[in-house]
Amino acid sequence: GGLGGMGGGMGMLGGIPGHIAVMHTDDANSKETQFLRRRCFNCRTTDPPSWRRSTLNQGKIVCNKCGLYERTHMRPRPPRFDEMR
Repeated sequence: GGLGGMGGGMGMLGGIPGHIAVMHTDDANSKETQFLRRRCFNCRTTDPPSWRRSTLNQGKIVCNKCGLYERTHMRPRPPRFDEMR
């Protein structure tokens, strides 16, 4: 016998839309708060695993993928990069 099962069901997916007015910023110096969320300067994502400072655009914040791409290729990550695998 083994421990089967489908894992625990996490019922909380996201917050309540329109609950509070959240602003988005791509300013690397701004701190995230309840009302202010970061947004990738390049691809516009708002919930990556981690954030990086842009090497091409000083003072801008980019997501992990865009930041690594910028550092490696010295140019912005193309918008449809994820579909080019």
